[in-house]
Amino acid sequence: MSVRIALAQVLPAWEDTEANLALVDQYASSAAHAGASLVVFPEQVLCGWDPSSSAGAEELDGNLVQALKRSAYLNRIGLIGSIRERVEGGVRNTAIVIDESGRTRAVYAKRHLFTPGGEDRAYLQGDAPGVFECGGLRFGLAICYDLRFPADFTAYRAMDAEAVLVLAAWPAERLRHWRLFLQARALDNRLYVAGVSYARGTTPVGGYAGGSAVSDPDGEFCAVAGEDAGLLVAELDPDRIAAARRGPDPARGPPEG
Repeated sequence: MSVRIALAQVLPAWEDTEANLALVDQYASSAAHAGASLVVFPEQVLCGWDPSSSAGAEELDGNLVQALKRSAYLNRIGLIGSIRERVEGGVRNTAIVIDESGRTRAVYAKRHLFTPGGEDRAYLQGDAPGVFECGGLRFGLAICYDLRFPADFTAYRAMDAEAVLVLAAWPAERLRHWRLFLQARALDNRLYVAGVSYARGTTPVGGYAGGSAVSDPDGEFCAVAGEDAGLLVAELDPDRIAAARRGPDPARGPPEG
């Protein structure tokens, strides 16, 4: 049985958590009405990604997480958002998986900080993978720059993941890399890779151009968003995963030598 997911391609209001929580609630409602079991939001959707700022950081039982849990519960949908998580010794860039009952199912802190932008000077590195199940599929989690590190995706495959969700704030000038990596990570590991990024627009940090997409286990896009804000819905089919893992289909070409 396939699992329907929704990627909420939005541009967060800069450092305005109240406006962004309203945005989350709006898209969670739309995703639920579209029949999705899970709605996924981009990196740092509640404040806007800033590699140098820890403003608004809180612990996992803080007000922002509670608000995300309320949205998931009221809309009866699984939800993945992210916060600046305060931990002992500093702050982490953290994704949180919440089920339709409003319970936390997984927490993942970004493991590969964007050192070219100085994120490693303001944030602590995560040290563990994040996995959870939804609708009978096993998912892994990654955040933006993590996409450039293939070993993480290979490790998720070894953990029996069937899909990896990538929360990102991917810049417009490197959109070609984004598309390439989504397809490569999916093909290499014969799983779905779904990436959600910021809609077209600018923040004090940079410019964005959408491009949220889902690559199937053969490395082909099965859903692609344009530049504008919107909801991208995709069906993840376990039969497609199984077929890809059995090897090339002879009907689609000669055996590989």
